[in-house]
Amino acid sequence: MKYGYIRCSTQKQDFSRQEMILKSYNIDKIFEEKITGTQKAKTRPVFEEMLSMLKDGDTIYFESMSRMARSIQDLIDTTKIITKELKCTVIFLKENLTISGKKMDAMSELLFNIMGSFAQFERDLIADRTRQGLQAKKEQGVRLGRPETITENCKQQAIELRKKGYKLSKIKEMTGVSMAQVSKWTSVLV
Repeated sequence: MKYGYIRCSTQKQDFSRQEMILKSYNIDKIFEEKITGTQKAKTRPVFEEMLSMLKDGDTIYFESMSRMARSIQDLIDTTKIITKELKCTVIFLKENLTISGKKMDAMSELLFNIMGSFAQFERDLIADRTRQGLQAKKEQGVRLGRPETITENCKQQAIELRKKGYKLSKIKEMTGVSMAQVSKWTSVLV
């Protein structure tokens, strides 16, 4: 059978570009997953489901290597499992590379490793730019993370109640602030 695997990193992204590319290959079943590529392929739920369905001689199509894995080691390990252990063929369309259980010639192996390294390099560049962007925002005084849901007034009320000896459960009941949060704020008081 012919299978396709498409993956997007975030819920906001869609599969349309990858689906369009795979459409012309008469694929029997396409597996879709919205999950980060930094998570190892073998630990992704939909990818695992696909692996469990594979039989000797099946073919799996990927729009590109980066849809399977973002690290060179994960790419190599996962491709070996599919081609050597499961005896299936892997086709990376963007890279125009077909890998089967047969020994790769030196040029194919070199191309596989180079293209896989580019996928990892691209991921590393994205991570670096994200870190730099977040650092720049912090330096500009932008507060990152979830917005505060507890007002300063509520915080002060919870601290005062704790100073007066109220139990954490009672403070939670009265203010709506979690016991863990009150405990964190007042750990030096007790």
